[in-house]
Amino acid sequence: MRSLQTQADWCNRAQWVLGLSLATLCTMFYAFVFRPNNQKLADLKEQIAVKQRDLTGNKTRVQILPDVVVAVSDMQSRLSEFDKKLPRQPELGPFIHDITDLSDQSGVKNKWAVEPGMPTRNDGYDEWPIALKFEGDFLSACSFLRRSEAMQRLTRIRGLKMRSLDYGKSGRVQVELSMNIYFLEG
Repeated sequence: MRSLQTQADWCNRAQWVLGLSLATLCTMFYAFVFRPNNQKLADLKEQIAVKQRDLTGNKTRVQILPDVVVAVSDMQSRLSEFDKKLPRQPELGPFIHDITDLSDQSGVKNKWAVEPGMPTRNDGYDEWPIALKFEGDFLSACSFLRRSEAMQRLTRIRGLKMRSLDYGKSGRVQVELSMNIYFLEG
């Protein structure tokens, strides 16, 4: 049988072995389990904070969404109006008809002439210069010019010459008007 001293030495060694094993297990648990999981938890908390900031920013953006919807519908209606103003074909005949109607409404009927020029191509659209010549009293000529600006079709007046026919005695004028009409590239 073993002696009491040997048993005490054996228990003392067993305590040291168990203590060192427990310390090793605690160190390994800290190094391989607790610390990595703690790092993952910190990373997840950082990701949560980032997502919460993104969510707050997105909520702010979503609050302006009704204004954006209204703006888009307004732009769509303006686009449909623009499509009416800028036709896909030159449509010189309807333009001359509209100008003739405007001249009849304004009262400028004497010596009416329309002289189309050569269309030129630009980026995304074509431009067609047209020269108009007519005579009438000053107020009728001004009425015609005002009405031509209000036309549905997109036009631009490039030049305007107005001269008196009898030095202002009767108020009759001769007008030479150069303008452009526009249409989409064909």
